[in-house]
Amino acid sequence: MKDIRQQVTVGIVCLVWLALALLTGEALSPTPLRLFSVAGTTVAIVALAYDRSLWHWKLVRRFTGSPLLHGTWRGEVITSVIRADGTPVPPIPAVLHVVQSASRVSVSLFTADSVSTSTHASLLRGDDGRWCLRWQFTNQPRPGARQRSQRHRGVAELWIGAVPGEGLSGEYFTDRRTYGELSFVEWSPRRYGSASTALAATDFALAAPYAAT
Repeated sequence: MKDIRQQVTVGIVCLVWLALALLTGEALSPTPLRLFSVAGTTVAIVALAYDRSLWHWKLVRRFTGSPLLHGTWRGEVITSVIRADGTPVPPIPAVLHVVQSASRVSVSLFTADSVSTSTHASLLRGDDGRWCLRWQFTNQPRPGARQRSQRHRGVAELWIGAVPGEGLSGEYFTDRRTYGELSFVEWSPRRYGSASTALAATDFALAAPYAAT
């Protein structure tokens, strides 16, 4: 978002300069116009490159402090849901896929029974310096699970551990008045499209989302 503001600022400066020149009747020299055009294009290109790729370079993240979450995380969900026989549901193996750029983030959570996708997500830094991933989601049960679970919405948050291996931990709440805990420790840079393939994969390792670690 900061980069977008910088682009807007450059654009406003150019427009104000142009408006003043037209109002005062001053001749518009092609040289300043060319310089403004080149500068604006350069800013746009650099901002786009930063937003898509440069931001996650380790050297850059040493200065920004931003964690790298982009990729696939493997862990479990502990839910408050109680079975019909009165017994609690055991921990559910889960896979979290994060798509991240410098300006935006999206989240998908896969289990054997459902897929949750974010409708709004943000990566925030708390007053204590810790980073938190928060999102609103829509959960879509798979066909085989729709008799016991219906489509629903909810909110979730994950705090990013500061030490390698701590991973992501947090909680979620749904409009069905259910809640639970989330924990994801293993990370892979690859993108997986289902829980089964990710849970069976061998390229996961303990996560180290910060460049300084």
